[in-house]
Amino acid sequence: MERVIVLFRKGPYGQINSLEGIRVGQGLLVLDVENDAVFIDDGVFNLIKNQNPDGIGHHSVMGALEALHRYEVPIFALDQSLEQRGIKAEDLDSKLEVKIISLAELSELLIVADATIAL
Repeated sequence: MERVIVLFRKGPYGQINSLEGIRVGQGLLVLDVENDAVFIDDGVFNLIKNQNPDGIGHHSVMGALEALHRYEVPIFALDQSLEQRGIKAEDLDSKLEVKIISLAELSELLIVADATIAL
């Protein structure tokens, strides 16, 4: 396997999908497998800056996402998902250097990937 897409479809809190997806991405790196983190649907909420989930008893996913970015995992967000949720590019955490992509660009990523893991 050469390249894997980790597809984040769920928001950051209330279930373990986001943190598990981040762990998958980190694990793939250990195995020398390149991977892309792609955020669609409610998954785009993971990328919003200044998250403070202390009031709901959760830890922020931002530190783990920043670690993925430091290991040069490309981070993408689907423009359609952002628009449907009223999220603008300036609402995203700039430290993650999120690339906003179209549905056609997402399709191309999925076509060239050797595998996709959807969470």
